[in-house]
Amino acid sequence: MKTNTNTFTNRAMAIVIAVMLMVMTFVSAIPVSAASRLDTTETVSFTANCDKSGYTFTVYKVANLVSTTTSPYETKYESLVPQIKDSVLSGDTASVLSALDSVTQMPDTATVVGTYCSDDADTVTFDNLEQGIYYVKATNYPAGVKAVTNSVFALPYFNNNEWQYTIPDIELASKVADGTATTEKTITNSTKNNVNYTDVSLGDTVDFEIRSTTAGSTSMKLSAYTVYDDMSAGLTLNEDSFNVALLKADGSKISDLKTSDYEVTVTSSGEGKNTLFNVSLTNTFLQTDALYASDVYYTSVTYSATLNKYAVVGTAGNPNEEVKLEYANKNGVTSEVDGNTVYVYTYAVQTVKVDENKKPLEGAEFALYTTEEIEKEKADEHYSLVAIATGTSDKNGLVKYYNDKKEEIRLQSGTYYIEETKAPKGYALNGNLIEITIDATYGDTFTNGTYVTNCSENGIASIDMTNYPIVLPVTGGVGTTIFFVLSGISALGGVALLTVYLKKRRTVKSN
Repeated sequence: MKTNTNTFTNRAMAIVIAVMLMVMTFVSAIPVSAASRLDTTETVSFTANCDKSGYTFTVYKVANLVSTTTSPYETKYESLVPQIKDSVLSGDTASVLSALDSVTQMPDTATVVGTYCSDDADTVTFDNLEQGIYYVKATNYPAGVKAVTNSVFALPYFNNNEWQYTIPDIELASKVADGTATTEKTITNSTKNNVNYTDVSLGDTVDFEIRSTTAGSTSMKLSAYTVYDDMSAGLTLNEDSFNVALLKADGSKISDLKTSDYEVTVTSSGEGKNTLFNVSLTNTFLQTDALYASDVYYTSVTYSATLNKYAVVGTAGNPNEEVKLEYANKNGVTSEVDGNTVYVYTYAVQTVKVDENKKPLEGAEFALYTTEEIEKEKADEHYSLVAIATGTSDKNGLVKYYNDKKEEIRLQSGTYYIEETKAPKGYALNGNLIEITIDATYGDTFTNGTYVTNCSENGIASIDMTNYPIVLPVTGGVGTTIFFVLSGISALGGVALLTVYLKKRRTVKSN
């Protein structure tokens, strides 16, 4: 009985084991479920977004899917780019991206499946694509971009126990580092402590600076970088005054550029005309790393100009306009940044010479002095006043003042002194120093075409000066009597002297 029981148990165990073996054999023969098995006939797709303008992306197929490996969760690829070795295609997408970025010219074997221009649409979908590895490369971009990160990915890919035939949207805008430049012109020696305007006299020097942020990078170097300027006829450019330097973000200087690192081009339409010029960094310099160093933030272009006889007086001022900063990348894409305008103001004085009846007097001569000359005269008894300009009244009594070059004087606002040096014929000289003040006030806001908030009409300070005739004695009056009495006394004295003289001569002869 016991033997039979054991025999039965052994047989049962054998049957269970046999069944288990059959099940295991059956399971091992079942292929991986459809959800996890790669369907090589399925097409793939992806979507790219970019909400920044000026970008063009080209999509290349750089490898074909040739077969799966012995594992149903792995793939194998055949490179379409000879520079990309098979060992790189083992699945390390970072290595593939680095290798593709180093290829300067994609070969014809790499298939272009499409392009995407961000100016045409914010989003584009590439679908019905063959399985393989794809490379999305920025092939055009704004000139100032400092860096672009390209994309590479394999489709399909295995994730969550399933093959994925599309990928999440690629946000291309997040893969670019914008580098739009800025530019600003200033007056660095303003008499009014304002970088946007100054107030000077004829012959004074005004110093300017154009400070612009840099663009590009060591990996995306520029092919051009130029500032353009338009200087009004009232300013004479000092062509030997240019200097270009690299600055840190705080404005401190890193280094001056050599004159061979930049070019100055000046175009003038002639005397009394505007002067146009530009300053360009040379392409040779742009291909070095100097401009793109981590501590370089600005380029600084400094130069000067002199106020000349064509300067406009009053509120219009004499503008110096930075037209633009223009720069370009290696693809020839150009970006422009508008510049700003600064103003040089100046003024004039005039005198109106009249008689006691307010009628104009012609021929009066005047000298014009600065406060500085007056102070020198007061400080040194041997100092002689030096006139900065002189003038003569015309038939309308108007006196305009000219320097020794016969240029009508232009003056900074302030106090001056006028002296009459010669009176019209028949009039008494007014020998007093007459004070005249050019008043001008300014605001920080450019309003109605000017920074000037108040000044003399037309920018000219004017003063009236009256002369009185010389008074001669009236005929038949007391004055005449005195005149004749004095004449008689003089005559009698002369007669007496003559008598004495003749008497002496006779005495000498008789001896």
